[in-house]
Amino acid sequence: MPVSQQIAIAIQDRSAIGEARRISSRMAERAKLPSAELGRVPLIVTELATNLQVHAQDGEVLLRILPADWGPGLEIIALDRGPGIADLATCMTDGYSRSGTRGCGLGAVRRLSSEFGIYSSQPAGTIVVSRVSSAKSQPSRSAFCAISIPARGETECGDGWHLRQSGDRLAAIVVDGLGHGPLAAAAAASAVTAFGERWFETPSAYLEAADAAMRSTRGGAVAIAQIDLRSTQLHYAGVGNIAGRIESSAGDKPQSMISHGGIAGVKLPKVRQFDYAWRDRDLLVMHSDGLSERWRLGDYPGLMRADVALIAGILYRDANRRRDDATVLVARLRASSQPCRAN
Repeated sequence: MPVSQQIAIAIQDRSAIGEARRISSRMAERAKLPSAELGRVPLIVTELATNLQVHAQDGEVLLRILPADWGPGLEIIALDRGPGIADLATCMTDGYSRSGTRGCGLGAVRRLSSEFGIYSSQPAGTIVVSRVSSAKSQPSRSAFCAISIPARGETECGDGWHLRQSGDRLAAIVVDGLGHGPLAAAAAASAVTAFGERWFETPSAYLEAADAAMRSTRGGAVAIAQIDLRSTQLHYAGVGNIAGRIESSAGDKPQSMISHGGIAGVKLPKVRQFDYAWRDRDLLVMHSDGLSERWRLGDYPGLMRADVALIAGILYRDANRRRDDATVLVARLRASSQPCRAN
């Protein structure tokens, strides 16, 4: 499942609304959405960006071309940092709009979307996810979302990620190249390329391959999670400051996963694999140190069961240190044979 293209647009004034609309249209064309779905994308983005500009604080629109394995599609995440929606049920009424918008409202965004989710609290703010996809798109066994955004002022992200699933096997990596900018991006890209399309026998075997690939770069932090979805164990290994956690679907205490000290590509220590128990529908969360580890999903009522993009968006918004590249990957682990997309 190849890394998908993503861009963040800060909605600071009305000109940003037009920019978001134009960029989303171009990305929808690159995603090869059919003509029937192409027209829905700018309508959704215009409404969400207008809401951010008129009603919210520090709003962003994140656009991601969905992985090719899912079929043509675009994911739109609109997030803000306050004040939140007091009456979500009324705002979701089709045709409802507060003053200053086009009169479409969130209800119309939901109707135009192939998949839709929203999470709002006061005074923290609101996050909306809208996916527009082809009717022929195929659902995935395990839903996931990754957000990977460069530090402010940078055009290249020094982090990287990749997720692959085949049958009952799933593997995911998150990489943080040292520093930020083009040299960090090159280091991260080397680790992602080493992951490639191969299935490594163990997490340690991948870290050794990543270390070798990164030796011509400045190096970085790397972590990998491997799961056989027929079993109840997750295998994990990491070097450096990548955070990994399993969030329990049963409400049990989260399991924080262990990484070794060191730098892949510079001096790889002897790496040990750690094994962790998991249950059906548990969440795998991995992120770079652009996000603080001082977050608790329990602080957000109902979020554990929400769309994975809402969970990733909340962590990106609220745990973001805002001085470095920031990457977070959230995957819902499903042992059942029923396909899923958002949940």
